[in-house]
Amino acid sequence: MKSRFCLNLVFVTGLFILSLNVKAQEFKVTEIPVSLVGQYLKTSNPNISKIKNLFPADRKFKNSKDHTAVVQKIIDANKVIFLPDFKIFINSKGLKIGSDKKIIFRKNSSIQSVGFANGRFSDVVKIYNAQNVEIVNAVIVGNRYSKTKSQTGQWSAGIAVLNSKNVTISNAKISDTFGDGIFIGSEDGGFSENVVVDGGWINKARRNGISVTSAKNVVLKNILISNTYGHDPQCGIDIEPSWEKDIVNNILLKNIYTFHNQVAGIAINLNEFNRQNASNIKKVDITIDKHTDEGSRHGLLTSLNTEDLPHDAQGLIKIKNADWRQNQVPYWFTPNRHSIKIEFSGIVIDHLQKKKDFETKVKNIENVKLISE
Repeated sequence: MKSRFCLNLVFVTGLFILSLNVKAQEFKVTEIPVSLVGQYLKTSNPNISKIKNLFPADRKFKNSKDHTAVVQKIIDANKVIFLPDFKIFINSKGLKIGSDKKIIFRKNSSIQSVGFANGRFSDVVKIYNAQNVEIVNAVIVGNRYSKTKSQTGQWSAGIAVLNSKNVTISNAKISDTFGDGIFIGSEDGGFSENVVVDGGWINKARRNGISVTSAKNVVLKNILISNTYGHDPQCGIDIEPSWEKDIVNNILLKNIYTFHNQVAGIAINLNEFNRQNASNIKKVDITIDKHTDEGSRHGLLTSLNTEDLPHDAQGLIKIKNADWRQNQVPYWFTPNRHSIKIEFSGIVIDHLQKKKDFETKVKNIENVKLISE
């Protein structure tokens, strides 16, 4: 069903501001080519011949409809955990991963959330206040379509990293989350540090594929994110502090492929760093290298100093070697004056007129530079 409406997404504290008259169409999930998925999600069968099975071997455990208590107890008691080689069901408590843990999914391992989202901290896998954590080959199906109880809010990530450091998530397949696929940051003014997400596929997240709210030294690379829709911001990756205490420093996105996301492939919103006074001005450092977007409304979206305050975030955003395809507007930005510098280089846009429009616009924006190839 088609309709016309004025889309006012206010890009503050988790929401976008887009004041656009757009011709909207109900979002339709698009099937992802198998060949594309295979470039980012690798098949893996860890060598477990010498690994002791930590879980009950009886049929009662395997056939259980709620494995949460048993799995949590084993995670708490061990440093290296190979999950059972079958689907396990995890309730609303989620699984808490403490410090110095390595969680490995076997060939047929997966987590199915059978809980429901009920505000903050409703995440499926919870890396809270921890360090030295590694998650390998995760397969997580969220509770987006849960019918057990009415769900509220925008939370319940597949994996949430809060106030943690030295965390690696490799080759994860995450789908159908009520909130984000992966959340990296804090909920109390802290930050996460030294976080790497390498490889994998995030599909049909309701909020964002990946959110980064408060962190430093983060690397997101070799990731496919598709079909993000349902609750604003609805982007493949959204870098967006939640409040003034957050930090966004040394964030690297490399070889990211965003496919058919409702609003944008990648979004950067720094409005929570706007200031009336010159105290505690935040410095931001973000690099996006080799980003491909196919079919999202925007390849890239930036929202900066929308309140036109005297002081806002400083620092540098670099976007290089991007390839934006089949977008309504490849680069959408707020027109307000901003202090942070933005550099574009090696930008490919598949539509000639849209490429010319992009080049004309960015050349006329203060503190934005288009570097010739």
